[in-house]
Amino acid sequence: MSNKLSLYIDMDEIICKFLEKLCSIYNSKFHKNIKISDIKTWSLNTYMDGDKAFEIINSPGFFGSLEPIEGAIETIEKLINDKYEVFIISSPSNEFSVYEKYKWIQEYLPFFDIRNLILVGNKGELLSRIDGENSVLFDDCPEYIEKFNGVSVVMDRAYNRELVVGIDCDYRVSEWSEFYEVVERLGR
Repeated sequence: MSNKLSLYIDMDEIICKFLEKLCSIYNSKFHKNIKISDIKTWSLNTYMDGDKAFEIINSPGFFGSLEPIEGAIETIEKLINDKYEVFIISSPSNEFSVYEKYKWIQEYLPFFDIRNLILVGNKGELLSRIDGENSVLFDDCPEYIEKFNGVSVVMDRAYNRELVVGIDCDYRVSEWSEFYEVVERLGR
């Protein structure tokens, strides 16, 4: 691979602490004690009432108030400075999340070219159309890993450790510094 890698980076649970916020609000609102480490499968319905969880996710202000994951902002800036083509790709759930994700990027990643923000309803379909050569996906969702034709890097989470049978990833990392090392190796 050449140094002109295109990096496609997910937002929720890759750049932003989506589950931490969801669990905090859900636990407070419904008097539960769900921890992120309790969530061992992709489906939240196993752990939370789906309607109640989606009510939280779809409320104004939810996505705009997410905290960044440690190392995400610094590493994205370093990758951009290293001349990698960086795209942030996310699937917004409603009109609030479209605007809030856009504003979040502007606030936390002011150095990021906002023209490289991809907010798409059918993320899997788009990922399946991306030319895999010199492309890297950094995500946590088994469905998207399966559909991507390039190099896949999965952020290790309890809910994606046992990817669906037949789905494989090229690399599994537990923090942003490890992702950076993978990209640097691939970019040589």
